[in-house]
Amino acid sequence: MNRSGLLYALLAAILWGIAPVFEKLGLIHISPLAGLAIRTVSATIILILIMLFTNVHTEIIRADARTIGFLVMSGIVAGLLGMWSYFNAMKYCEASRVVPIVGAYPLFAFLFSLFLLGEQLTLHKGIGVILIVSGVILLG
Repeated sequence: MNRSGLLYALLAAILWGIAPVFEKLGLIHISPLAGLAIRTVSATIILILIMLFTNVHTEIIRADARTIGFLVMSGIVAGLLGMWSYFNAMKYCEASRVVPIVGAYPLFAFLFSLFLLGEQLTLHKGIGVILIVSGVILLG
């Protein structure tokens, strides 16, 4: 991983680490669906502004149907259904218990990659799976 990639990964970890605090506080007086709607609409407005100022909208216009289809499915599965499930968990459980369980998503990504993408099981990946499960058990 190059230096820029490492810095972006660290920034993402920090931002994703603080987000559950805001989400837990934001869900105190409203339903998870309303919270998700507010979060999504605000992020969409900011994203549209960024797209207009960076001309990335021209790239979107040129994208093929298959690319768009896969990204739409990702948006529905992770962006809508996954976040709705996560917000419900955050509404009714402690953030310190929810986040480690949700953070086990690499385990599921690995399993889906094995079966749907034909990726190979290696010793390092097997050890990683054991560590992920152990971490969830220890933190949750």
